[in-house]
Amino acid sequence: MQKEEESGGQQLLVSEEEMRRAADLIARAKRLVVFSGAGISAESGIATFRDPEMGLWTSKIGLAWFGTPVGWRWTPGLAWRMYLSRFRDPIARARPNPGHYAIARLEQLIDQGQALGKDVPRHFDILTQNVDGLHQRAGNKETSVAELHGTVNRHICSKHRHPHPYVIDPSTLAEDYDPEKDEFFTHDSKKVPRCQVEGCGSYLRPDAVLFMESLPSHAWNAADHAVSSGDVMLVVGTSGVVYPAASLPEEALEKRGVHVIEINPVPSAISSRVSMFLKGPSGQILPPLVDMVRERWQLEGSDGKKNERETSSESEKDNYEEAEE
Repeated sequence: MQKEEESGGQQLLVSEEEMRRAADLIARAKRLVVFSGAGISAESGIATFRDPEMGLWTSKIGLAWFGTPVGWRWTPGLAWRMYLSRFRDPIARARPNPGHYAIARLEQLIDQGQALGKDVPRHFDILTQNVDGLHQRAGNKETSVAELHGTVNRHICSKHRHPHPYVIDPSTLAEDYDPEKDEFFTHDSKKVPRCQVEGCGSYLRPDAVLFMESLPSHAWNAADHAVSSGDVMLVVGTSGVVYPAASLPEEALEKRGVHVIEINPVPSAISSRVSMFLKGPSGQILPPLVDMVRERWQLEGSDGKKNERETSSESEKDNYEEAEE
């Protein structure tokens, strides 16, 4: 019997048998790896980079001035205005969705199971292509998340990559700015934040990977180790075409004995090769899937001990549900 529902114009078709099989594979994992892409954050209202209407890289101006180190170094005012209005502001307004919360709950169940001596995964890793920090805001531990493309929650200088704790004032958001109609924008460099390290003074930029840049070595090394030693990978909301990060699920697919489970509303570049393909939004599939995994681990819904991270994520979840209503 199949579950048929409508979700944002997409029909969800996942059989109960498929859900049970996926839950069995996850429950038996020794090292569980979650690989997430733009699709999971799209369910929180954050447009993907290649969205035909809202995507940043569909604009030549966005690609040249916002998407490259050259733009941030030579036209910092324009880059900052585009960053604030078209990227940072939507992320700041976004909230984790049920898919994020289900992944956070999965990690919390693993922690609970380990404390009780249950047969749960010994290791849990999240490898994300997203720069929004929504996994951590949902309740996942910082140490569990490898941000392959960096994050907008940190800033660095454009010359030496000095880390800098720069807090963005929401009043500076240029919500009405349309760079497509303002190609000859002349920036006011005096208003662009600069590095405070003595002798530097270069312009600041988000600590996210731009075109022509390599992925951060610490995140890549952590991801490579997780994939090389993992036995179950859960791929959520990725197109499978953004390299080099997209090579990680492919590496898992080539390993003997590794099960790759993909959750996506539409097939991706790897769907024909995965162990299981669950068609639908992660926000609808992951919550019941995690419930089924919990039952197999014979764990209660909560261990009764709520730390600051869990309390914070529950508050975020309440806000998200209120907004949905």
